[in-house]
Amino acid sequence: MQAGSTKHNEGWGDDAVLPAAVIIAQAASGRAEANGVVVGKRFATERRQSTCIRSAEEGSLYMWSGYHLQLRKAQAEAYYLNIRGDSPSVFVVGRNGADGFVPERLTVSLDEAQNLDATELRDAGETVMRVAMPAEVYRWVEGFVLKHYEPRRKGGKGRGKKRSKALYDAEVGDQADTGGQT
Repeated sequence: MQAGSTKHNEGWGDDAVLPAAVIIAQAASGRAEANGVVVGKRFATERRQSTCIRSAEEGSLYMWSGYHLQLRKAQAEAYYLNIRGDSPSVFVVGRNGADGFVPERLTVSLDEAQNLDATELRDAGETVMRVAMPAEVYRWVEGFVLKHYEPRRKGGKGRGKKRSKALYDAEVGDQADTGGQT
């Protein structure tokens, strides 16, 4: 085990990829909702697959495995903004298909969830759902942020890096809609 490693991520290695599965509730009406995310080696698989956990008249509960959370140094600020917020989240991006909602990817980046790092607009068929970030994912992301995030210096001259919408939302919040009046 490497120095600085803790029991919560033992066996995950020091890389920035974490195997994950997402639990989706599919109502009989067709409405889908992400209920949670679970992580660990047992969810590491090359193939995405769905397992029905519960089926009832009002709907079914599915566990979709074969996903992973991946952290990139370039997104460290977006991870920081996510974990410092009131409700740290994992974002489930997917689309409705013939058999209901199908998750396409998981992310903890606010920018990626809001499609701010894409060169094209998000496909209208895509849906982003938010679930509470599990404690072990929070600790994993927090360790990554502590290692790789460097806050921008305030003040100074020059153009600097383009300000992200996630940062703007975190700093300004609802006041932008009211013109700063409360």
